[in-house]
Amino acid sequence: MIIFLVEDYSMRKFLEGILPRLGFQDYAFEIKHHRGKEDLISHLHQIIPSLSKRAQQIIVLIDQDKQNCVKLKNKIKEKMAWCACEYKIRIACYELEAWFLGDMKAITECSHRFKAPFFQGKEKYRDVDRIDKPSRVIEEIVPDWKEQYASKPQFAKKIADSVSLEMQNVEGSNRSHSFHVLLETLRSFEHCSL
Repeated sequence: MIIFLVEDYSMRKFLEGILPRLGFQDYAFEIKHHRGKEDLISHLHQIIPSLSKRAQQIIVLIDQDKQNCVKLKNKIKEKMAWCACEYKIRIACYELEAWFLGDMKAITECSHRFKAPFFQGKEKYRDVDRIDKPSRVIEEIVPDWKEQYASKPQFAKKIADSVSLEMQNVEGSNRSHSFHVLLETLRSFEHCSL
C-alpha cells in the first residue's frame, strides 16, 4: 500500500481523481489530508512510525509556496527519521493550482466560459511552476469560478477527471514540470504488486 500524506483536502480530491486513471485500485492507496502545510509537517514525527509499518511507501505531497525547495525538503526529511518504509517527498511548485494552469484544456472542461487560446500563447503560462500565486490566477482568469465552484476541493475533484496524464513534452501534456515529477513517481509503481 502507498500512503499519501497531503496538506489539504484539495490535494486529496485531486489525487482521488487521478490515481484510478493511472491504474491504482482503492486497496492500493490511502490518502491522509491535513489542515495545511504546517499541520502536516508538525504531525509527521507522530504519525510516521505507525503508518510506515503498514505502508510499502509513503509519499508526502506539499505546496512549495514561497519557501526554498531544498530547505523545505530537508525540514520534512528530519521529521521522517523514524520512517520504517521507503518515502518520497513531492513538491508542487508553487501550489497545486499550477498543475491546473498547466492544462488549459482541462480548465475548459471545468468552465465553458474559459477561453484557453487567449492564455495558452502567453509567456506567463509557458512555465506555470514559476507563477507565484496560481490559486489567485485561476480565480482571476476562470470567469465562472465562484459561480460554479463553492470551494477549491470541488474544483480539484472536477479537473482531476480531465487533466492530461501524458508524458512530459508530448503534445497536449501538462506544462508543469513538478506535476510530471509526481506522475513519474506514480508510474514507477505500475509494475509493482501493491
